[in-house]
This record gives sequence, structure tokens and C-alpha cells, in this order.
Amino acid sequence: MSSSAEIRPDIFWVGARHPELEVFDELFPTRHGTTYNAYLVRGSEKIALIDTVKEPFTDEYLDKLKKLVPLADIDLVVVNHTEPDHSGALGRLLEINPNIQVYCTRAGENFLRQLYERPFSAHAVSDGEEISLGDKTLRFLLAPNLHWPDTMFTYVPEEDLLFSCDGFGAHYCGDGLYNDQVEDFSTEFRFYFDTIMRPFKAFIREAVAKVENLPLTLLCPSHGPILRRDPQAAIQAYREWSAAPAAGANKQVLLLTLSPHGNTRTMAAAVREGLESAGAEVTEFGLVDLDDELVRDELERADALVVGSPTINRDAPPPVWRVLALLSSVTPKGKVGAVFGSYGWSGEAVKLIEERLRGLKYQLPVPGISFRFTPTDKDVETCREFGRNLARSLTQDG
Repeated sequence: MSSSAEIRPDIFWVGARHPELEVFDELFPTRHGTTYNAYLVRGSEKIALIDTVKEPFTDEYLDKLKKLVPLADIDLVVVNHTEPDHSGALGRLLEINPNIQVYCTRAGENFLRQLYERPFSAHAVSDGEEISLGDKTLRFLLAPNLHWPDTMFTYVPEEDLLFSCDGFGAHYCGDGLYNDQVEDFSTEFRFYFDTIMRPFKAFIREAVAKVENLPLTLLCPSHGPILRRDPQAAIQAYREWSAAPAAGANKQVLLLTLSPHGNTRTMAAAVREGLESAGAEVTEFGLVDLDDELVRDELERADALVVGSPTINRDAPPPVWRVLALLSSVTPKGKVGAVFGSYGWSGEAVKLIEERLRGLKYQLPVPGISFRFTPTDKDVETCREFGRNLARSLTQDG
């Protein structure tokens, strides 16, 4: 879409499309590209911009604006989130019109002053603060940590319209501007939540509480289609996906094991016996072809994560590191961990995994254990005691 689009009277989409993008931020695959949504709100007294676009699309963005209003007439730009895919064109905009007032959160102002050396006029908004554009109002709703500390939403009450920045977005560039003009993108919507939003579930719950009762007919995220068909469905999805895990009667332990020759699995069986004998409830999975979403759900439900790994070529094997990479994409209920494993020539895996868990602020109340080749009866009993001690530590901490 090379031109702007009026989505409400005097409110325009002025973003950019990037359908050929295959990996976002060199991190996340995007099977259908993405969009960088930005908006212009033309009030009877003031003109406001809502976010900008990624820097390579600056010229396209400015051309869209010039066809709607003189750039010198723009009064303010709202920066809902300072990440470069939303603020990349801000520098050029400020060069052209240095009188533009920047509205953002306090954290956002701090970030912007580090991103741009040039002086600019900024106003750090408070939660619920409003500014009048004449016949339209902008209401600012702070939504920190969705997914940066600086994030906020902007609501236009006269139009029942919410600019939600990264919230409720998706990396999806379809043929149309609205969700009722494109094919089903629910997979991309969920993937976006899982990879970007999911670590911040407690903050998502707070943000949802601020918007779930607002009159809402148009939900305008920074990526993907504008949601005009049932926008509340997106909010309901976030409400459900961010719900706190239900607390179990007993302490919950997630036991993940990789065992090419069966020795670590023998240890795992004894560890599980010890855990259960001390009152813990254990969920156990092997690490081969384990579903990411299942792991994330169980990590959030568990009070403790226990990893059993062999050492291969002086390291933990790739399936172990793969599941450990998921830890940064969840909000663990209790940051407690423990590690055990078997080895042949050397036994570095246990220590390396412990270092990874410590780096993610896990507490390791029980020192890791490792045994060479097939565990003996004495080794198996040590594994049982390892499990019992971990279960006892959970009860003491809880």
C-alpha cells in the first residue's frame, strides 16, 4: 500500500509495508513479512502523529504525511514505544520540524535522548493524562514492559479507537489493511505473543485491565492488520494467554531429560522417586522433539526446573541448549533449578547448565550431581536423596 488510508474521519494510517521480510530483528521468522504501522490524527486545533516507521522507510513515511498536511503544521508526535522500528523516522522529522513536541513516557524520554543527540522538546505523560486536539482527544495509558519499560497505549475516546503499539500486533503483511481483509493470521498473532510478549505476563494482565472495558471499535497495533472485526477478541486472547498459572496442592517440578544411552534416564527415575517421596508433583518429558509451547506452559506452572543431561564433546547436547533458550521467553512461577547427568570421558554439562540457570537468576538449592557411565546402586540412592533434598527446599522456601 503506497498511499495513506483514512481509517476514521481525519485519522490516517501512514505506515510502511515490508512483505519481503523473512526474519524480524534477525531473531524471529516472519513467514508473511510485517508492517510498521504509524498514524496521523488531524484535530480541529492540533495535528498529532502516532509513532513513526523503521528508518529505511523514512522517505516513504514523510511522503505520505506531506500529501495530508504540511510537515511544519504538525504539532506533536506520540512515541508509544522507542524501539527503532517505531521511532526510526523521528530524527528526520525533528530536523524538518524542530518545533514538534514529543509525547512519551518518562522511560521513553530517557531512551530517546540517548538515541538522538539533537535537542528536542519532550513531555513525559502520566497514566490517564489527556491532551486535546480540538475535536479529538488523546488519552495516554501507561503499559510498561509490553515489551519495553517505555511502552504506553494512546486512546481516542471520540472514535473508540486504541493505538496499542506492539500490544495485540502480529508480524503479518497481508493484501489488506484490516483483519477482515486478509487471510487467517492467528498463527502469526499467537507466535508474536509467545516470542515477544509472553515473558511479561504480569504486566500484560495490568495492561489488559486498563483497556478491556473501554468502548472499542478499532484496535490499531504497530505491526500487522488493524483490528476492526471483533477487536475485543484480541484482548480476550491476551487475557487468557497471560493468566497466572493455577497453583497446585503440592509443589510442582518439571523434569526434563536427555539420555542417549539410558544412564541419565536411570538417574532421572531415581530423582523422580526422591521428589515424589518428599511430596512434590513431577511432570517429566524427554528433550527429543519436545513442543516449545508445551515446555513454556509447564515452565510457568512449575515451582522448580530439573534438567538431566549427558556430556557430549565436553558440552551439553544441542537439544538441552534449545530448551534452555526458551527460559527467556517465559515468566517462571518459581526460579528454582537443579541439574544432574551422566558422562563418559568428561562431565562438563552439569556445570554449564547450572551457569545458564544462575545467569537467568534461578536459585540452585541443591548442588548438581554427575556420575560416570552406568550409575551404581549407591549412585542411584544419591539421586533419590538429591530429589528429596530439592523437594524439601521447595517446602522450606514456600
